[in-house]
Amino acid sequence: MLTEIGLARVAFPVGRFLLAYATIRTMAASLSLFKESPFGQIAARPYKAALCRWFHSLDPSLPYGHKITHLQYRGRKFAIEHRRWTDEVILDEIFHEMQYDLPNAKLGILAESRFREIVASGKIPLIVDCGAHIGVSVLWFAARFPEAHIVAVEPAPDNFALLTRNCRGLDVDLKNAGIGAADGMAHLDMEGRASYGYETNLKGDGHPIEAVTLKTVLASKPASRYTPFLLKVDIEGAEKWLFSVDHALLNEFPVILMELHDCFLPGQGTSFEFFRFHANNRREFAMNRTTVASVRL
Repeated sequence: MLTEIGLARVAFPVGRFLLAYATIRTMAASLSLFKESPFGQIAARPYKAALCRWFHSLDPSLPYGHKITHLQYRGRKFAIEHRRWTDEVILDEIFHEMQYDLPNAKLGILAESRFREIVASGKIPLIVDCGAHIGVSVLWFAARFPEAHIVAVEPAPDNFALLTRNCRGLDVDLKNAGIGAADGMAHLDMEGRASYGYETNLKGDGHPIEAVTLKTVLASKPASRYTPFLLKVDIEGAEKWLFSVDHALLNEFPVILMELHDCFLPGQGTSFEFFRFHANNRREFAMNRTTVASVRL
C-alpha cells in the first residue's frame, strides 16, 4: 500500500509535467505555423515595426530595422550588420547549420586536399560567390579557407550595400551585378520578396542590373596568379542559365556548391542544366539540406 501511494505521488506530478510539456510544444508548433502563414506575417507587421522603432532608439547609429550580430568561426570573429528577422535565417543556415560544409567526410577531405594543392603550387585559390547576398557566406568562406581570394557577385543594391560594409578588410572583390549566360543587362524582381529571394529575369520586370558571365569574372583573375577552387551558386533559379553554357569553364572548379530552387519554382526545371553538367563530367555528389555539392575527382 505504501509503495502504491509513493508511486502515485511520483506519477501524478510527472504526468502533469509531461502534459504541460506536450501542451507547450503543441502551442509552439501552432504559433510557428501561424507566423509562417501569410495572415500571420501580415498580423506581425505592426509588432515588428514597433520593435524596430524601439531597437532603433537604443542605437540610432544603425539604419532603421538593422542590427549587429557577433559570430565566431575557426578563430575569426565577425560583427555582421543585417536586417532584423528577414536576414537572421541566413546567419543561422550558414554559421549554425554549416550549410556550406561538405557533409561527406571523404569528399570534405578531397576538397581540402585540392585547396592545399593550389596553395602549395604558389597560386591563390579562387572562390566565386554567385549570389553573395549581404556577405554572410563570404565571411564563412574567408574563415574556412583563409588563403583564398573571393569574388562576391550580388545584383541587389540593398544587399550590396550591406555586403560592402560586412566585407571591409577582407581579401574580397565585390561586383554589383548578376551572374548570367551572357554579358549585358537583366532585371531583378524585388517586389514583395525577402532580401534573399530576389529573382533575375530577362523579361524586363523589376530593377535593371548589370549581368556578367563567369567567363568575364574569371578573365579579371589571371591564371598566372589564381586557380579556381570553389564556385558557390545561390541565384534563385538563374542557375538554369549559368549551367547551360561553357561546361569546360565550370569544370575548372573542383568544388561547386549550389542551392536548389525547384521546390520554390516548380515546373521551371531550374536544376536540370546543373545535373546534366554534373553527370556529363562524372563528378561526385553530396547534399546538405538544400545545398548540393559537385566535386571533381
